[in-house]
Amino acid sequence: WLRPDWFSVPQTVERAAAGMVGRQVELAPRSYDSFARAQELALKVSLSTARTGAEVEILLRQEPSIGIPGVLYDASLVLAARLVAEPSLLGSCTTEHTRVLELGCGTACAGLVAAALGAQVVCTDRNDRALQLAADSALDNSLWGVSVERWDWTDKMPASCVGANVILAADIVYSDECPKLLLKALDEAASRGCIVLFVFRLRDPAVRAAIQSFLSGARKVFSEVVALPLAPISSVKVQSFGGDGKPAFDLNTGSLYMYRLRR
Repeated sequence: WLRPDWFSVPQTVERAAAGMVGRQVELAPRSYDSFARAQELALKVSLSTARTGAEVEILLRQEPSIGIPGVLYDASLVLAARLVAEPSLLGSCTTEHTRVLELGCGTACAGLVAAALGAQVVCTDRNDRALQLAADSALDNSLWGVSVERWDWTDKMPASCVGANVILAADIVYSDECPKLLLKALDEAASRGCIVLFVFRLRDPAVRAAIQSFLSGARKVFSEVVALPLAPISSVKVQSFGGDGKPAFDLNTGSLYMYRLRR
């Protein structure tokens, strides 16, 4: 399930893992959700649900050396699992006419799954190396409906981001400057009728305050801001390149939440 040129990538898993403990400390409190998962250069994510019979399997490239944008986080995995279990979240009929925009995509797990379900997806991030990961993963999975675009929210919205029916956002509010910038980006990107699916993790009091600030501001921009249940959710299996099982997520912690915003 990997393209032959994968093996030409000079960085090895061992080199990527070197210094990871120090990087965890550096990123605290926004450290890796799973150290075991973060040290892998490739993950195989399998999502399935008996409810609809849907099955999605994607290869996800990672680059732990770039930090936060280079690894898979639980919120993105939860959002992807919700989409597989309930594709109607992307619209009543997910087709090539369904345009999805992912903000702060990182490894683009949620965006790639949306593309696997039939949507046209633009994955955005301000980190060029994260965008290359997303582009390579899309190519690995033959997801031709995926494009990537650099977007720093302090800049004007790229033209390719116009016209989204659905916007995906996972774990992208984690500091006090995030709410204002994200609201600015959403105000630009979300036209009338657009849906925003937002999954976040309450990591600490500072993150809680930032998310409360975002939700408060969102109620002034969107006609609907509602919490959604984390069920139904598809079963999730995460494996390393070698086939070893890796942690998925634990919904019993009570720290993961999902919201829907409607313009």
